[in-house]
Amino acid sequence: MEINNGTGVGYPAKVDNSNRLHTWATTSNSASAATNMGDAFNINTGLVSYSADGTMLYIKNNESSNLVIEAIAIAAFSGITHSDKPYITLIQNPTAGDLITDASAVAMEANRNFGSTKDLAVDSYKGKSAGTVTGGSDTALFLVNETGRNFFTVNFLIPKGNSLAIKLTANITNGSANYYAAAICHLQDSNI
Repeated sequence: MEINNGTGVGYPAKVDNSNRLHTWATTSNSASAATNMGDAFNINTGLVSYSADGTMLYIKNNESSNLVIEAIAIAAFSGITHSDKPYITLIQNPTAGDLITDASAVAMEANRNFGSTKDLAVDSYKGKSAGTVTGGSDTALFLVNETGRNFFTVNFLIPKGNSLAIKLTANITNGSANYYAAAICHLQDSNI
C-alpha cells in the first residue's frame, strides 16, 4: 500500500528503513497560536495609588470560550514603608465587595495581535486603596517585591460566568505608592 498526497498531485509519503513515516510540521504553544488568531489579550489596571491594603483587579469571563490566565504581573513603585512584605491573594469567583460594585474600568484591555480588531468579552475592573472583595475561594498567594515588577505564571482556566480577583495586602505603615496589576491571557481554542 502506498500513502499519497491527498490533493490529487500524487506525491508519495517517505518511509525510511525503520518503517518511520516522515512528516514536516510547525508547532507552537497555545498562547502563541491564540496570539496569531487574535485571541490573546493584556488586561492592565494602569497606575493606582495605594496608601492601605486594597483590591487590584477583577476579571469575569463572558466569552463562550474558556479564558486562560497565563500570568499575572504586579509592579510596585517606591514611597511606602512596610511593616512586613506585601503579598497578593488570588480569589476564585468572588461574590461581593466594591471591587465588583464600583466597576471602575481598567486602563488597558488590548489585543496582543496588533493587526486584530477582536475585543474580549469580559468584565474587567481595577481596584483601589482600601477596596473590598468578599466571597469566593482564596486560590493562590504570592509574595510581592516592595518595589519593582513581579511576574507570576499561573495558567488558570476561567470558564464562562466565572471570575478572578486580586487582593493586595501591602502592610503599609507609612506613605503611598503606585501599583499596577496585569493579566496576560488568551481564549482557549475550542478544539482543545
